Amino acid sequence: MAYISGYTGAEIDEAIGNVADHEIRITTLEDKIQYVVESWDDVQEIVRRGLAPTAFEVGDQLVATYNGTEIVWDIIGINHDTPTDTEKTHSLTIQAHDCIMDCEWDAEEPTNPDTSRQQYGNNRYIHSNIKQWLNSEEASFNWVSQHAYDEPSTASPYDGPGFLYNLDPDLKAVIGAVDKQVAQATIDGGGQDTFSDKVFLLSRVEVYGGDEGVVTGESPYEFYENLASAPESGDLDGRIKYLSGSPRYWWLRSPNTGNSNNARNVNTPGNINNNNAINDNGLAPD
Repeated sequence: MAYISGYTGAEIDEAIGNVADHEIRITTLEDKIQYVVESWDDVQEIVRRGLAPTAFEVGDQLVATYNGTEIVWDIIGINHDTPTDTEKTHSLTIQAHDCIMDCEWDAEEPTNPDTSRQQYGNNRYIHSNIKQWLNSEEASFNWVSQHAYDEPSTASPYDGPGFLYNLDPDLKAVIGAVDKQVAQATIDGGGQDTFSDKVFLLSRVEVYGGDEGVVTGESPYEFYENLASAPESGDLDGRIKYLSGSPRYWWLRSPNTGNSNNARNVNTPGNINNNNAINDNGLAPD
């Protein structure tokens, strides 16, 4: 690990240039001590020692590959999430800066007694196909039914490897599961589900603040809280994500609690919206 203190801009540029192509790099440097991080192992060590608030800032950007393509990841929270492993205390949460791909959230469930879920999919995140796929390391994704009426998604990316299979192996090796919550739609009881995952979608509260349904334990990530001084769900440039050069809707994990088939998403101008679970929206995972 190298420390940079009082160097000229040219010296900092040279130091960063010496980091190999496959290694991550901090892209925001300021006039204070900063770290050039030569591996994801270094990031993990910094986080576990509780030094992340010194080494990083919310909004710093790291680079890792997905399916062989370099992806920029934003640091959206430092010590925001609670590791599932009780021997671990600290965390660093990153999110894809832009959408990696399009995908559906869940599939039609023709045998479900609820007619909306029959046609448009199920908006309960713990049962969703996207949650299961995001945490799969399999070379060929093996869907497992989560409830009596569940059905698999068959289109891309579900017909190929699980998400973690194509993630940069150095990054994959250091990510750990965290404890999360998600509101239930009224049809599912109107309460809250809890889960533990390595990869997840953000919730409405984590991006916009405010509340919808039971949101105990949820709070905005600092990255998004810094965009607005109070909870608000309108247009905002900082929430816009792109895919192939154009603004794209991107999925959240929260349901529209008023129905059974719409999951929340971020609209192309950055405002809150929702969409049928069977539709393709952008994927910007954490």
